[in-house]
Amino acid sequence: MTKKTWIFDLDDTLIENHKDYSYPQLELVKWILDNTPYNGPDAHFILNRQVEIDQSNVDLKGFGMERFPTSFQLTVKDILGNLGMEPTSKQLEEVYAIGMRAFDDTRYAKSGLLPGAERVLDYLTEEGDDLLLLTKGDPKIQKRKIKATGLRRWFPYSNINVVLHKDAQVVRDLVGERDKSRVYHVGNSIRSDIGPALEVGIKAVYLPCETWAYERQHNGLSDLPNQENLIKLANLDDIIGVHLSL
Repeated sequence: MTKKTWIFDLDDTLIENHKDYSYPQLELVKWILDNTPYNGPDAHFILNRQVEIDQSNVDLKGFGMERFPTSFQLTVKDILGNLGMEPTSKQLEEVYAIGMRAFDDTRYAKSGLLPGAERVLDYLTEEGDDLLLLTKGDPKIQKRKIKATGLRRWFPYSNINVVLHKDAQVVRDLVGERDKSRVYHVGNSIRSDIGPALEVGIKAVYLPCETWAYERQHNGLSDLPNQENLIKLANLDDIIGVHLSL
């Protein structure tokens, strides 16, 4: 059997991710509701404003760890400022700390891998395929996630790639001289995983999963190129069935 190469995304593909950010967001909403008067904004407005500010900060701070808790501080400054209030240094420290709760090694370990991940990775390893990990984000955080969830069992250091931005050139460099017809990129983001893979000319395995607003700013599947290279699956362990059919 011909060896294949599988490039896996990390967040919301092999491990849970968006909830790590959602829980602190809910805490921020409660904090603002508790610290504003009766004429303050409602929960929906607060959450939407934080998302807007966080997205706008991507251009300034990229995907580094500081961006998310800093967006909490900026949200508080914005909302309280519009009410004629000035947040204190202590209050800004409090909301920054809430934002930092998104990066919790204990939670990473407790959540572990998504259903089917261990079975799929074991299967592909036993089949002799190459497994590569390509994840976007702050290297410090991504490496902590990888360690906490035990993914080094399948991905040695040399096969782990943490990048600040994921685009077609990054995927192309990783594919290198490999036969593109035997390379599969597995991910949940059309913007960061599927689009770049199809642009490079490798197979793209799409696993739909809710993600953050920045990643949702993309075209639909019908607008993607090279549809013959697109494989859409409902569950991660469906990859085994795909492998058997190759």
